Amino acid sequence: MLSITSEREYQNVYKNSIRTDGNLFIFLKKKILEEYFAVGIVVSKKVGNAVIRNKVKRRVRAFLRGHEELHPTGVELVIIAKPEAGVAIWEKIKDDLIQLFEKI
Repeated sequence: MLSITSEREYQNVYKNSIRTDGNLFIFLKKKILEEYFAVGIVVSKKVGNAVIRNKVKRRVRAFLRGHEELHPTGVELVIIAKPEAGVAIWEKIKDDLIQLFEKI
């Protein structure tokens, strides 16, 4: 699993992606020719203060590490947190992410 880090990579996914909405997250998926999985996590200030935003990012990263079997190859994915993700419990975050990965 690779990370999307630069603004240019994020913009490339934003412009050429397929959107999938869940209760807590939005997935923007872009198919690529290479056989790897790259992910970027976006948590805006609407979600909460810095502590809450970092907590959401940590939880998403922990989910991704624990569920490598769900990672599709040949995909760049941007995960955008909705404001409800800041107050959601771990089980709801996990369930929403599993449902979204099954959709893509």
